[in-house]
Amino acid sequence: MIDLHVHILPGLDDGPAGWEGALEMARLAAADGITTVTATPHLFARRLVEMSRLNPADRILAAAAELRSRLKEAGIALEVAVGCEAPLCPEMLELLKDGRLLTVNGHGRYLFLEMPDTAIPPATEEVCFQLLSRGLTPILAHPERHPLFREKPERLIRLLHLGCLAQVTAGSITGDFGWRVSRFTRKLLQAGLVRVVASDAHDSRRRPPELSQAAARLRRWLGEAKAQALVLDNPRKILAGEPLT
Repeated sequence: MIDLHVHILPGLDDGPAGWEGALEMARLAAADGITTVTATPHLFARRLVEMSRLNPADRILAAAAELRSRLKEAGIALEVAVGCEAPLCPEMLELLKDGRLLTVNGHGRYLFLEMPDTAIPPATEEVCFQLLSRGLTPILAHPERHPLFREKPERLIRLLHLGCLAQVTAGSITGDFGWRVSRFTRKLLQAGLVRVVASDAHDSRRRPPELSQAAARLRRWLGEAKAQALVLDNPRKILAGEPLT
């Protein structure tokens, strides 16, 4: 399996505080059957749009290189790809132009996009359109956990029809975020509106990098082929910068 959305790089955001925590997350991921993780720290360390707390591409790449080195030294069989989780904001277009915003694996094809916790800004569709017009596909991070998308799913569907992709959290499938989120997640999955399932892991205890339990439930809900597409085939194409059919 490929875990496309993981906060595993220490000291950049609300992921692990140090390398020991990052390595423990890596051990858990490998033990769960995950072969590759994409390190996707928040673009801004505090999730607020503060340019002084920006995690630029070179900082993320350096941290990922350090993690790979430490994984090799520790004998942990886990590949590390790179990206970031960007908040929806007008500044991201300028950061993208300046090369300071890291797309998934640096291919310039996909970008994780996160909505504000309790709002869907009026400019959301316009920003997504601007990204798509530049050949960059937004991957909406965990929309199933957003209360306004649950209240008005047509707003999510409009973004998907525009060309965005949806990534749901493994814990939303297994019930970690409550029954309302789990029920909405299942509806999205059964309607074929989800293209990726990822852990959105932040640590080794409360939010660990695990996909196997969610994958087992996906197989029961959707069948083997569709489950594999969500945790392996589609993530592999995204990492390669390939279009999803």
